[in-house]
Amino acid sequence: MKLKKRIIFTLLYSSENFVLSRNFRLQNIGNLNWLIKNYNFNNVSFYIDELIILDVSRNNRNIENFSSLIEIISRDIFVPISAGGGINSIKDAKKLFESGADKVVLNTNLLKKSNLAEEICTVYGKQCLVGSLDFIKKDDNYFIYSEYGQKYIGNLDECLEKFRITERVGELYINSIDQDGTGNGLDLQIGEMIFRKIKTPFILAGGIGKSEHIVSALEKEYINAVSTAHLLNFMGNSLEKTRQISYQKGIKLAKWNDIKQLKSRYNLQ
Repeated sequence: MKLKKRIIFTLLYSSENFVLSRNFRLQNIGNLNWLIKNYNFNNVSFYIDELIILDVSRNNRNIENFSSLIEIISRDIFVPISAGGGINSIKDAKKLFESGADKVVLNTNLLKKSNLAEEICTVYGKQCLVGSLDFIKKDDNYFIYSEYGQKYIGNLDECLEKFRITERVGELYINSIDQDGTGNGLDLQIGEMIFRKIKTPFILAGGIGKSEHIVSALEKEYINAVSTAHLLNFMGNSLEKTRQISYQKGIKLAKWNDIKQLKSRYNLQ
């Protein structure tokens, strides 16, 4: 059975602000009040399939503050939320789950703390863990980096095998450091490569700058989910338009047949 396609929105959070990222260099955009003012998640919920929130703070991460942020955002959105960044223990993961996260995301500690993924899966189930891999492309080869893209780990095949990644996570989040924040489009080649190599579902990210990038990717047989973290390009009704175009193209997304009824059910405005 084929999985339904998914449009995912990623929020990047750093030191009490939401940020834009370009090749992993961060630019502050606004705090939680700015986000609430500019993004009505009551409505955004109907045009995305999931929300990912990542703490990309370079230092002084605070799991208590991040968990409080997840709790606030989760009040006004009914789609699943994945949260990650700075998860160093099962206690940190528990705090995020209790704050409203449906899944947690491991990046550096997926590779650095070999037992943490197994511990999370034992307690919460493999389907609740997303493994995040950041890559750089060189001469048609793909190389994995961790710690904000600063530490070289190995090529894609080596990492998948050495760290038994597909055995330890329910899903992968594959993000291009080269394309990150450029708006130049996704690296579809790695999507096709991963599709041929593994059976684990994956999300492709890095490079989405307009609706066409989402639609053209989801039209590919080997792409089931894409994510954009480009806050400014997806203000207003861009996500709504993207979803409508996807329906018109015959892309198999979940469909809300009666938005008014759903808003009433979830007490949304």
